[in-house]
Amino acid sequence: MDPALLKQKAEFQRHAARNVSVQQRQQPSTSSSSAHTTYSSDASKKKKKPTAASQLPKQDLKFDSPASMVSSISNASNFSIMQKIVDYMKRRHLDGQNHSLTLTEILDELPKNNFDVTPKTKTWLSEALPNNPRLQLDDKGKYIFKPPYKIKGKKGLLALAQKYHAEAKGGILLSDLNECIPHADKILEEMANDKLLIVVPTQVNKRKDKSVFFNDIDMDFPVEEEFKALWRNVGVDHLDEKKIEEYLQKRGIDAMKDLTPKAQQAGLPKRKAVRKRGNAKMHNEHLVLEDYD
Repeated sequence: MDPALLKQKAEFQRHAARNVSVQQRQQPSTSSSSAHTTYSSDASKKKKKPTAASQLPKQDLKFDSPASMVSSISNASNFSIMQKIVDYMKRRHLDGQNHSLTLTEILDELPKNNFDVTPKTKTWLSEALPNNPRLQLDDKGKYIFKPPYKIKGKKGLLALAQKYHAEAKGGILLSDLNECIPHADKILEEMANDKLLIVVPTQVNKRKDKSVFFNDIDMDFPVEEEFKALWRNVGVDHLDEKKIEEYLQKRGIDAMKDLTPKAQQAGLPKRKAVRKRGNAKMHNEHLVLEDYD
């Protein structure tokens, strides 16, 4: 443990011990003139009975591990600075400033009114920033923002949506697109109006978001409005697959089972059963048996 921290702890405990005081109740005078003594109402109101908590001696504050407390505060400060660096690099990327920067250059461009970077913090950042998934190092060892997708505008977004559709990867989150291109919501609105993309509200980790899908015209087919209304009015959020299957079976509808082909287990070839020989008598062929009368 750091000797300076131990010294500060000891001084704090000595200071706290000197200031500990237990409030005691004053005993009334036993003189013969006590019967003629009068007390004013104001004075009696000021005197309060000591509570049970005030009669107990105050305990000195104890720290299980002062070093760990200081370390946790330092780590929180370091992570806060790293988050500021990531946010700053993200703003640079969305503004079109794609040239990389060293750690010193990043710290020089950040405003210094909210935090102070010590040499120890700078050493920690130089070790932690290369492992940050939202930053990457170029060939010169400088940092640049790493967006979730390498797209720059409408063409790149449309190509990405087509790729996701062809590979059946699902939708693309708007929160990820906001880190790739500026004003992603406006671009999505324009492309949705042109019927190039389909935007669906969704929720990720209890946060509202939007999913983007490619609008494949070849898969369009007419659906009656009555069927659409029935589909949208039936809610199955409170049901799981088992309850839905039971509901269908009660109404005479067979639920579709798992029709995926099962992979055949390539096991070792079976050995042929060895046939046991019976108790047959064997004769040596090279022996000649002769009878002597």
